[in-house]
Amino acid sequence: MIFPGRVRDYNREMSPTEFQLETLGIVGVGLIGGSIAAAARKRGLAQRVIGYGRNRQRLEQARSRGLIDDIAPRAEDLGSCRLIVVCTPVDRLGSDLREMLTLSSPSTLVTDVGSVKGPVVDQVIASAPDPHRYIPAHPIAGSHLQGFEHADADLCADRLCLLTPLPQNAPADIALVSDFWKAIGMRVSTMSVEEHDRVLALTSHLPHLAASAVAAMIEESLLEYAGTGYRDTTRVAAGDPDLWTAIFTENAVALARSTRQLIQTLDSFLSALESGNHADIRDLLQQGRQRRSHFHREQSDE
Repeated sequence: MIFPGRVRDYNREMSPTEFQLETLGIVGVGLIGGSIAAAARKRGLAQRVIGYGRNRQRLEQARSRGLIDDIAPRAEDLGSCRLIVVCTPVDRLGSDLREMLTLSSPSTLVTDVGSVKGPVVDQVIASAPDPHRYIPAHPIAGSHLQGFEHADADLCADRLCLLTPLPQNAPADIALVSDFWKAIGMRVSTMSVEEHDRVLALTSHLPHLAASAVAAMIEESLLEYAGTGYRDTTRVAAGDPDLWTAIFTENAVALARSTRQLIQTLDSFLSALESGNHADIRDLLQQGRQRRSHFHREQSDE
C-alpha cells in the first residue's frame, strides 16, 4: 500500500511496515545519503530509490553496491518522486533545494539533512517556487568517515532527527516527512530554525572547533607521546575540512557566540590554575564529569 500522506501524530511511534513510498529520491549519495538509501531499502520503505549527483561514476558504484535502484541522469528525472532527501553540503543546500523544488511535481515533498538551517531556509523562501513543499530536517547521525563506501543502513537507527517546520508547511506534509524519518528508525522532535542553529552550535559545531584546536596545537614531534586522551578528544577533528568550513561559515553567528562561552569557561580554568584554587578546579572538572555522565546514560538508554 502506497502511503498517501494523510495527517498523522508525528510524536507517535512509527513502524516501517506502516510507511511506503512509490519512489524516493536521494540527492548526494555519500555517507549520509547512502545510509538513508540503504535504510529505506533494508526496511522496504520505497518501491524504488533513485540517486542523483554530480559524479555519474560514483553513482554507478553506489548502485552496484545495492544502495540505490536507479540513477537520475538529470535533476528533472526526480520529478515524479513522492519524497526527495537532499544530502549535499550546507553551502550547496539552498541552491540544490531550489533546483529540486523547481523541477519536481507539485505533489513532491523535499527535505534535507543539513546541520545548519537559518541561511538555507532563508534562501529557499526567497528564491524557490512552492517553499511550502520543503520540510527542513536534520538527522543527528554521522561519522568522520566520508563516502558511500561507509554507508550503514543502521546509521540513523535510534538517533534523533530534528524537524524545523516552516509556517508554510501543511500539517499532512510535516507528518509524512516525520513518518519517513521514524520509519528508518529515528526519534523525531521539532524546534524552530533559530533554536536549532543555536543548539547545534553548542552541541555539534563547537565540539568540532574545540577538537580541531586541540589537535592542531600539538606539534607533530610530540604525537608519539599522545594517548587515549588526545585520541578521544580529537576524533571528530578528522572530519572533512571543506564540509566543516561550510558548516562553520553558514552558522558563524551562533558558533561565534558559543566560542565566546567556551573562552569564558577556559578563562575560569585559567584563573583557578593561576591562583592554585583547588576547589574551583575540582568544581569545574566535576561539572564536566556530571554532564558527560548524563550524556552517557542518555546514550545507553537508547
